[in-house]
Parts: sequence; C-alpha cells; structure tokens
Amino acid sequence: MKRLVMLLMVMTLIAACSNEEANEEVEERVTPVETAKVSKDDFIIDRKIVGRATTANTSPVLSETPGELVTLDVAKGDRVEKGETIAVVDPGSGESQIELQQLAVRQAEKQLENAQISKQQAALGVENAKEQVDLANQAASAEQSQTSQAVQAAEQQYQQAQQLANQTQELVDEGVVPEALGVQAQNRADQAHAQVQQLKGQQPQSSSAISQAEAQVDQAQQQLNQAQVAVEQAELQVEQANVQLQQAKDQTANKAITAPATGEVSTLNASTGDFVTNQQPFASIVSLNPMTITASITPEQLPLFTKGEELQVEIDSINQTVTSTISYVSSVPDDTGLYPVEATVANGEETIKPGMMSTFILPEIVVENTLIVPTDAVVDNGGESFLYHVVDDKAVRVDVTVIEAQTDLIAIEADLEATAEVITSGQLTLTDGGQVTIMKEDA
Repeated sequence: MKRLVMLLMVMTLIAACSNEEANEEVEERVTPVETAKVSKDDFIIDRKIVGRATTANTSPVLSETPGELVTLDVAKGDRVEKGETIAVVDPGSGESQIELQQLAVRQAEKQLENAQISKQQAALGVENAKEQVDLANQAASAEQSQTSQAVQAAEQQYQQAQQLANQTQELVDEGVVPEALGVQAQNRADQAHAQVQQLKGQQPQSSSAISQAEAQVDQAQQQLNQAQVAVEQAELQVEQANVQLQQAKDQTANKAITAPATGEVSTLNASTGDFVTNQQPFASIVSLNPMTITASITPEQLPLFTKGEELQVEIDSINQTVTSTISYVSSVPDDTGLYPVEATVANGEETIKPGMMSTFILPEIVVENTLIVPTDAVVDNGGESFLYHVVDDKAVRVDVTVIEAQTDLIAIEADLEATAEVITSGQLTLTDGGQVTIMKEDA
C-alpha cells in the first residue's frame, strides 16, 4: 500500500514537472518578424514600351571646291567639334584664271580713270558756261545803262525842240515870223519825239546772248551728270573685277574643310591623295547629343504619349534611367500598322549610343485610393490570400482580395486600418494570434 502511495506521489510530481516545462516552452516561443506600414493611395503601375536609341542628326561633309585631299586629320569613329578643321583640299592650278582676272581689273581701272577725266572736263565746261552767263549779264547791264542814257538825252532834246516849236508858233500867231518857220520847228520836235520812241522800243541785243549762255550751262550740266553716271559704272566694274580676282585666288588656294557639326565620324570614304568634289560627301558626322528614342506603338497606346510630355526611359545596356521629352507622335500608322513616336534625351557624356535598346516607362493609375502593401506581406495558400498585421505584439490574420499586383507592391481590399503594420518577413511560420517581436533595422 505504501508502495502504491509512493508511486502515485512520484507520478504526480513527474506530471507537475512536465506541465511546468510545457508552459515554459509556450511562453518562450516568440517569432521574430519584419514589418511595413500600410498606405492608402492611388496604385500606379509602370507600363513599359520598348524602343531604340538613334541619332538625331547626321551631317554630310563636303568640300567647297573640288580638288585633291592633301591632308586628312580624322579617322572613322573619331569625335570632332563643330568648326574643327578635319581636312585640307588643293583645288589645283589656277594661275591662268588669276592672270585673266588681273587683266580685267586693270582694264576696269583704266575705264574708271577715263571716266573721271571726262567728269573733270564736264565740270570745267559747266564753270565756263556759267562764266559766259555772268559776262552776258554784265554786257546786258552795260547796254541797259547806255540805252537809258540815250533815252534821257533824246527826251531832253525832244523837250527843247518842242519848247522851241511852241515859241515859234506863238511868234507865227503874232505875225512876227512866217508860218513856214513854225512848221519847220514843229517838224524838228516831232522828229525828236520819234527818236525817243525808237530808243524806248529797241530790244536789248544782250538778252539773246544771255539765253544762249544759259542754254550752254544746261547742256554742260547734262554732260556732267552723264559723266558722273559713267564714273559710278566704272567704279562698280572695278569692284566686280576685284571680287572676281579674289574668288580666283581663293579657288587656287588650299581649302580647309571643317566639321559641320559636333559628333562622331560615322563614315569616311576618302583618304589622303584622293580627289573629292563639292557634290558628293566624302564623310558624315553623327550628332550624339541629343539622342532620339524611337518606338512603334499600337492604337491603344497612342493616348499614353503626348507631344512635349516628359517620360522616363531606361537604357539597360548602360544601366541608366534618363528623362526624355516626346518630340513626335505620328497620327498615321506606318507599313507595319503601328504608330511611330520619338523622344529626345540629353546625352552630354555621349554614353548613349545608336542602336541601344531603350524602354519607355509610363506610370498609369490602375486603382484609385486603395490599400497598398508590400507584395511579400501577402500569403497565398490553397487559393486563399491573407496577411498578418501586428496588434499588441501578436500576429492577427486578415483575409485580403488582391486587386492589382506589381513586383514590389500590391493593391488589396481588406478589413484593415490604413495605419496598420503588416508583417513582411517571418509570417510563413505564424498562426493567428501568435506572439511576435519586430526586428529593428540596423542603424
């Protein structure tokens, strides 16, 4: 009996110890987890459209004049600056042409000299004609003075003769002298009066001389004007001849060929000693800044592109994301039925090369004002989707409905506060109500 009691006591003691150990295990099982805040916002996804980088401009390189390429300072693939001398061309012999133009200049200068002499002579003729006018005017003045004096003298003689005739007539009336003497005296007075009228009616001979002299002045002035026009034409001919002479000299001198744009020499079809023309380019330069990103899009994608809009572009080969500006959106499809679009990107370092694959990143709001959580927070199990959020250091399971998902974030519908903290790591071993501890990120 004592043994039975002792056995029961031992078993009771063992059972009590076992319960204490089990309780200790339950209290110690706390799962470390990582968490993230829930957000409520528009859920935006990035649509991607693949394109390709191309050069914005290609500039042909031509010589101004045909000739032999005596110097070539670039090779295919070299980078050049706009205005940089890249080659020199010898146009060839042109001495005979220069001599002909020099002769033309001398002839034009001789014609100018003759025209200037003619102008001087015409100007002297004008001065001489004006002097003749002055002389004619002086002669007219002298003649007018003489005529005036003669008229005064004739009038005085007439007055004296008329007075004498009047006195004689009085004597005739008194019978002192015969009537014949009175008639004779009156005749002399009438003759004197006629002489006065004749002098007053005479036209000055010098007036015609003045008219002739003035006409000569007009003719001389016309000759001077014509001579001036001849001088101006001769000066123009001299200027033209000098220009043609300079052109001939320029064509004979070696010509430097400069880069029409900044960029990279993409083609080079000549070498030193080759003959180049001013019709066919012997090289071309591609401008690498800016670059153009081109893509072909479907009609459904057209609304995603607006001219002048800025879009991000990923250049995978150089691991860069750059900002582009849409420069062209076609309103008609090409032969493939797709619509070409173009965007420009700055390429100051020229790291983007033609032909590099590029991807347009187009943000699009797919769900408005929704709960957004990290994708790692949602657990899919047997067709069910749920997550855990932390409440008083415990994991609380919440069923969710996935609306839209991306690699890093997911839009959901759930009975969850917008300020909740969801578990993103360690939730696979959790159960609803399990004790958790939040691991802090290293400072």
